[in-house]
Order: sequence, then structure tokens, then C-alpha cells
Amino acid sequence: MPTDNTAKNTGLNNLPISSTTANPTTAAKNQTPEPTIPAVPTVPPAPTKTTPRKSKKVIIDRVPQSRFSSNKVGLSNLPIQKEIWCKRKGAHFTMILAGCRGTGKTTFLNTLIGEDMETDLPTCEPMQVRDRKYHLQEDKFDLDLTVVDMPDFGANIDNQNTWLPLVKYIEYQYRSYLVQEEQPLRHQLKDNRVHVCVYFINPTNTELSSLDIESMKEISKRVSLIPVIARSDTLNKDELYSFKNIISRTLRQNEIEVCKYVTDSFANEKINAHSPYAIIGSNVLYTNPEGKLVRARKYGWGMVEVENSEHCDFVHIRDLLMSEHLLDLISAMETHYTSFRQRFLKQRLNSTKAAFNQNEQFSQNSINGEEDGLASYVMYKKTLGLDDMVMLEKYNGEEEQLQQEARIHLDDIIRKQEARFREYKAALYTKQKIYNNDLDDFYQIVNKLEREIEKLSPDDKDVIKDIAQKAGLPVGVPNAAAQSDDSTLATGFTIMF
Repeated sequence: MPTDNTAKNTGLNNLPISSTTANPTTAAKNQTPEPTIPAVPTVPPAPTKTTPRKSKKVIIDRVPQSRFSSNKVGLSNLPIQKEIWCKRKGAHFTMILAGCRGTGKTTFLNTLIGEDMETDLPTCEPMQVRDRKYHLQEDKFDLDLTVVDMPDFGANIDNQNTWLPLVKYIEYQYRSYLVQEEQPLRHQLKDNRVHVCVYFINPTNTELSSLDIESMKEISKRVSLIPVIARSDTLNKDELYSFKNIISRTLRQNEIEVCKYVTDSFANEKINAHSPYAIIGSNVLYTNPEGKLVRARKYGWGMVEVENSEHCDFVHIRDLLMSEHLLDLISAMETHYTSFRQRFLKQRLNSTKAAFNQNEQFSQNSINGEEDGLASYVMYKKTLGLDDMVMLEKYNGEEEQLQQEARIHLDDIIRKQEARFREYKAALYTKQKIYNNDLDDFYQIVNKLEREIEKLSPDDKDVIKDIAQKAGLPVGVPNAAAQSDDSTLATGFTIMF
């Protein structure tokens, strides 16, 4: 459900600037005065073999120009053009909010954007991934934000492979983009690849659960991972410091990397300094002691400000996600995608080669990334016609994942059937109760009629008996009726005389 919202103080307007900002060290070097250009030496005789000519460095400001207005060609305006182009085109960003229910994912999103983005969320099936799209605008810069989450994450008794739907969503978006890249017409290419996953950890101040460890390990292999401590205001300063050390040690022991392919040294220093991020979220504004209106959580002992770096790390993670290092996360996603693309295509080629080897047609050919790339490409072109014979989505561990999906699907069918049977049973009990009440009413009417008949004279009884017989109603005597209960039940009520 796309929603237009204006982001407040999120730093989105810094995105075009950060994409064009030059390295200050490089700029300083470029401003250093150049030495005097020496005289052109005598041209030597041409060699027998052609040698590549080196590119000549030309300082345009020093080259005499024929123009009278200016001696510049306008290359210095390229960063400005890039900034204008970024503002005109906008950007899109996709992030996953993963974590158990009650860790404050929705509140974090509202606090990050500065608006109450979530009102009435649609319900989804168990173990289903949900994505929501928003359109943000700040200083005439547009950002299409996609937020992906899984409401029932970690809500089952058996949480084994709970991370699987999120991982499948990430790889599905990679495969979808890869298939679009292979098409001859790519002018309508849709890019829904995931850029980052923010993983929310419960503030338990104990060792991480196996669910958290396995989930972060699998997710970090496919997308940039940012672990955060949810509701960190429930821990005091010493407990928070201890819990951060526990998480950092667990990540190192299990070889879980935070923002794996972020290559900028400045960004890595900031990430290592604050990860795992201790965050607080709030949808309510309060006036702090300085008289400023801030987002905070108020308690009896005081107030915790969300955007105060002394209280939590929310400002730092907002800088990482929005105002300072969003482009670094996008670049890291491209590296993750390149790694996935390499594995996927190599697996597809090897699967196709195996299919050919069964017919002994291409047994002498080899598809190996270390060999001649042209030979591999020719082999790839020859095997494109057999794509329908090969599972394009085959990769390591897919069989187990398919089995897990089948079990989940079967359990879902069983739950629905049991719920339907319970509804049928309740409806039958309701109808049975209504029919029993009707029978009781009829029995009372019959008993009342029998008592009134007993009060009649014998002649009146004979008259009523004749009327009942003509009407087709069963009649009898009490002694006979007592001996024929089955016939009474089969034919209905019997009037006793």
C-alpha cells in the first residue's frame, strides 16, 4: 500500500551529495602546482612492433583556448550534474526488519522516518513474508522505501528453519533480477533486491538463542546484516555493556560478519564502534528539560530520549541507514548479488553439463571458471536450449528447503481442516440442541392433550379417537404404548386414550 510521506530530518537530502563528494586527499593532490612541462624530445624511429601509447595528462586550465569568455570546458561541473541527476531520478531502498514479535520493529520504522507510517496492517498467513512500500520525500529528493518483515518470526514452538522464508525472499529477488538481466529488452527492469537486514535481538542479557545465531548466520551470507538490541532501555548501563560484549563474541565465534561487503574504511570504523546498536523507539513526543520537543520514553524515574547519543545508538544507525552510508549499503548489495550470480550461473552450467554427459554428447568439454572464459561462454550458449530440462533454482540445500516447505504446507492444510471440522461439529451441536428443545416442546403439548383427554367422558373420548384416526394420527392405550417404544419413535407422537 504505497503511502506518500514527507521524511523529517532523516538525511535523505544528503544522498545526492554523498554520491558526488570527492575524496579530500585526492582533491588536495589535484590542487598541487604541476612542474614545468619539459621540451618535446626528438621523435625516435618507429619500433618494429606496435606498442601501446601512454595516455598524456593534460591540465586544461593551462592549455591556451580560443574562447574569449573562459578558458574552461566545464568538467568541474560534473559533480553538480551528478547531484542534479540523482535528485531527478531518485532512489529506491529495500530493508528487512527481522526479529521476534514485540521487539519494536514497527516503532523503529516510525522513529526512523519521523512519521507514523503504520496504521492498519493487513493480516498474513503464518510463516509468510510481508512487504510494504512507501514513498518518501525530503528537499525535493524522492526515495522509494520497501520494508520487508515476517510477523510470526520465532512464534512457533519449533523454530527450526524459521529464517528460511526470509532467505528465500532474498534469493528470489536476486533470481528475478538475474532473469530480467538476461532478457533482450530491459527497459522495464524492476529491481527489488534487498539492501540490508536489521536484526532485532531481545534484551535478555544472556547468551543468544540458537534461532538468533542461525538466522543471522544465514542472512549475513546473502545481504548486509546489522544486529540491534531492541528496547535497550530495559537494561542498565552495565548490563547493556555486558550484553554487547556477549553478542560481539558470539558473532566472532560463529563467523557472522556485520555489513560484510562495506569497503569504506570510515564506515567500517563507525560500524565496529557501535555494533551491535542499542536502540530505543517511541511514537510519542515529550518536552525535555531544555524545552525541546523530542521523541522519548517517559518513566517515573526520568525520560529516555531517542535521538540522544548518550541514551542509545539510534542516531548512529540512522546515519548508517539514511544520511551518510546508504550508498555504501547499496554498493555492498551489488557485491552480494555478484557473488550470488556467480554461484547460480556456475551451478546452472554444471547441471546442464551433467544432463549432457548422460547422453555422452559433451563429455570432453568442461565448464570450469578457472579455464578459458570464451570456451565456457560457448558451452553456455549451446546449452541454453536445455534450460527447460534443468532446474534453474537448484542450489545447495534446496532439497531440504523444499521438504521443509512441504511440511509447512501440509501442517497448514491440517490446521485448516481441523478448524473446519471444529466449525462443523459446533454447528451440528447447535442444531441438535435446537431439535431437542423442539422435541421437549412437542412432548409437553402431547402430555397436556393427554391430560385433557383423561378428563373427558367415554363418549367424548370415542369421538376424539374417531377424529384422530380420520386425521391419520396414531392412537393407542398406555399399556400398549409402553410395550412399543420403537414404533412410537419411528412414527412420531402417539395420542393415548
